[in-house]
Amino acid sequence: MTKIKLWISDIDGTLMNYDGTYTHEMVSVIEKVKNKGVKLVIATGRMFMGAQYAAKNFNLDTPVVCYQGAVVRTKEKILWQAPIDNNISLEIIDYLRKNKIHTHVYNDDTLYVEDDNKRIMHEYCNGRGTTYKYIDSFDKLKINDLPKILGVIEDNDIMQKIKKELQEKYKGILTIVQSSSCYLEITDKNASKGNALNFLKKYWNLSDDEVLASGDQDNDIDLLKNAGIRISVGNNSLELQKVAQYHCKSVDSNELVRYIEEFVL
Repeated sequence: MTKIKLWISDIDGTLMNYDGTYTHEMVSVIEKVKNKGVKLVIATGRMFMGAQYAAKNFNLDTPVVCYQGAVVRTKEKILWQAPIDNNISLEIIDYLRKNKIHTHVYNDDTLYVEDDNKRIMHEYCNGRGTTYKYIDSFDKLKINDLPKILGVIEDNDIMQKIKKELQEKYKGILTIVQSSSCYLEITDKNASKGNALNFLKKYWNLSDDEVLASGDQDNDIDLLKNAGIRISVGNNSLELQKVAQYHCKSVDSNELVRYIEEFVL
C-alpha cells in the first residue's frame, strides 16, 4: 500500500460532533499522525475564523480549506481561491431576500446578517469560534469577491424548492449544495473541497494514492472522489456513502480513529 502523506478531513460531523465535542481517542490519533510527519488539513464550510479555531483545537499549523473549498489559506496569506462573481452575488442575495431566507454573507472574512435571529446565530456560531455582524441592509456592503453565501432554511420542502431553483438557474456557474438539514451553501462552480484538495496535491507534489479523505455530507463528495482512500462518517448522505470505500457510523464510534490507525499509522 502507498504511504499516506496527507489526511484531509471535514470537521463537523467527522472529526467532531456538531456541538463541538470530540473524543479523547480522536485527539490522540491526530497527535500520532502529526508526530509521524503526515499532514492533516481540515476542509470545511466554515469561514476562515471558524476553521482556524478548529485547527487550534487540534494544534494544527497546516493551511485550512474553508468556505466550502472556495479558499485555501494560512494565517498569513491566501494560497488559492475561487470567489463568486460580484454581480451574481448581488442576484443571489436579492433572490434569497425575496424568498425570506435567513442569509449569511461572507465579505472580507466577516460574516454579515440582515436578520439578527439570535437562536439561528447562536446555533451557527456557538462552539465554532465564529462571530458575526448585524447590518440593516446588505445593500450597504461593498460586495467584494464573496467566497460563499449561505441560506438557513429549516423547512425541508422550502429547502428542496430553493435548492432546485438555484441549481437550475445557475447550472455551470455556481455550486449549490446542502451541507446539513438546514444549511444551503452557495459558491462559485470552481469552489469545492475537491478542487482545493487538487491544489494541495500540486502544492505538495502528492498523488491521489498518498491522500486519505474523510467527510459526512454531500459537500464532501468531491473531496472523497479526489483521494486514494475514501471514508464517510454518519448516515447523513447516501450519495457520499456510494463514493466512500469505508464507512463509520458516527464520530463517537471512533471507527474513523481505527481506520486512521490502520491506513496512516
